[in-house]
Amino acid sequence: MIKNVAVIYPNKFKAGISCLAVHILAKHLSKFKDINVNIYFLENYHKIKNFDAIFITLQYENDYFNAIKIVKDLRKTNPNAVFAAGGPCVMENFFPLINYFDAFIVGEIENSDVMLNVINREFDTEGVYSRHIDKDVVKRIYPKKLTIDDYPIYQPTSKKGAYGEAFLLEIGRGCPRRCRFCLARSIYYPPRYRKLSDLEYLAEEGIKINKVNKVALIAPSVGDYKYIVELCNFLDDLGVQISPSSLRADTLNEELMKILKPKTLTIAPEAGSERLREFIKKDINEEDIFNAVDLAKKFEVNKIKLYFMVGIPTETNEDVEEIINLTKKIKKEIKKVEVSINPMIPKPHTDFENEEFDLTSKKKIKHIEKNLRKERVKVEYENFNSMICQCVLARGDETLSNYLDVSKNPTNLISALKKDNLLDKYLKKIDKMPWKKIII
Repeated sequence: MIKNVAVIYPNKFKAGISCLAVHILAKHLSKFKDINVNIYFLENYHKIKNFDAIFITLQYENDYFNAIKIVKDLRKTNPNAVFAAGGPCVMENFFPLINYFDAFIVGEIENSDVMLNVINREFDTEGVYSRHIDKDVVKRIYPKKLTIDDYPIYQPTSKKGAYGEAFLLEIGRGCPRRCRFCLARSIYYPPRYRKLSDLEYLAEEGIKINKVNKVALIAPSVGDYKYIVELCNFLDDLGVQISPSSLRADTLNEELMKILKPKTLTIAPEAGSERLREFIKKDINEEDIFNAVDLAKKFEVNKIKLYFMVGIPTETNEDVEEIINLTKKIKKEIKKVEVSINPMIPKPHTDFENEEFDLTSKKKIKHIEKNLRKERVKVEYENFNSMICQCVLARGDETLSNYLDVSKNPTNLISALKKDNLLDKYLKKIDKMPWKKIII
């Protein structure tokens, strides 16, 4: 019997179509002859009726509100379906969602039958945590090598997507850097990169099959790939545009700039002061930053975007002022500078997992914005309630399930927790860390 399976991205199509995970999951499941798989988004999930299994990929904590609504709606129209969740948020800490799913897949699915086992309700499987079986801990599964198996060469694209009509080419997974605040570094360890010959094959086929003239390079740190220049030269020879997801300032060089021809250069110092960058092990100094600025000037880059965090442990007022000072120095060199700044979220499995969330971050951001406005520097930041909520959901326990049941958005959830004097439980140091049951 053919089994109907849905892969859902719990947000809008324009965000989900640029998420490589949904394409990988669909490709992986399509290799099983008795499975019919389709991808859905927030706009069309209502079409799912009488399916056998529903998988939701959770890339961001604040998508939990959509995910819960989707599960509640689809339980009514798919009474016999298995509901499962996976993705970085599940590897991070799935306990706030424990009541909504039959199974959580912890890890990466390539080279495994874990999804097939879940479809068949075989929950006592490596990499799976389920409330239906007695299991104290779950250990992450992952492929030791990234190959072309399970890689989605066919990828539906859209102009509305984050990269536009582009073929998504994952260079590697995990990061060789040491940043102490970074969740991706922890949950995708050890870092693994694809062979150059595999990437060249995937790119050539992907461009041809999807009829696109752009390749988006996906990795936490694209420039750390050993053969990045060779790969970019190969893509350049194919006559396609190259769009890297992220480039560290200390990996930029003239050769790369010449090939990439970026209009905007993104630099993420994270902290303004050298001391704080050393403390978080960002491994980028002011010399690296201004080398990147010099390259931007030389190659006529229109704009530099800077990413910073506030609320980092040990941060002082002087560290905050250094964000302003560093930005001013860069503004003297480049006409258009934009800043993105947000509070640090102490994420599970990182060195800072048990640090307090800094509620004074909002004042620090406003102070930076006020001072940089005078320099004609645009400052962007997330809604502060949204960031508080992200921290709560990242470090939450099973108790949160009840609150999520009646909360439609981050503001609702925060209000309900405040009313019951529970907000500090998730923002201050944590006594019991539920995610310790997840072995990364």
